[in-house]
Amino acid sequence: MSTLLDFSAGVATGAGGNTLSGGQIVDAVTNGTPMLTKTNPGAACALPFANRGNIGYRVLLNQNCSLSFTGGNRGELQTMRVILQQPQGGNCEIAWPDNVIWADSAPFVDSRNGTVCCVEIMWDGLSRYYGSLIFG
Repeated sequence: MSTLLDFSAGVATGAGGNTLSGGQIVDAVTNGTPMLTKTNPGAACALPFANRGNIGYRVLLNQNCSLSFTGGNRGELQTMRVILQQPQGGNCEIAWPDNVIWADSAPFVDSRNGTVCCVEIMWDGLSRYYGSLIFG
């Protein structure tokens, strides 16, 4: 029988070998999905999946932008939520990567001033990314 958590050293070591203190465990259990902001990402914006669990990004556009998604832990179903926001002047177009399989088709991103588009990207734990439009 394998041990899932070992608290003998005052920290928890999970089956994957990751170690967390008691405070980190409480934070991990009680917090929501981490959200990172990418301000003015330029012409290309790489959005990596989290080392563990899910992640969110707010991308504040400043020009046309080609997005890419990377990472994802083998054997772990992970999701990434991406909020794209047009600048005051709008007119920023998004190029979606070819390695995402979309539920219908790659979403249209409205380029009017201040509009928001939200998508979810899922890593299947093996080798593929799947995407769907949430809002926009």
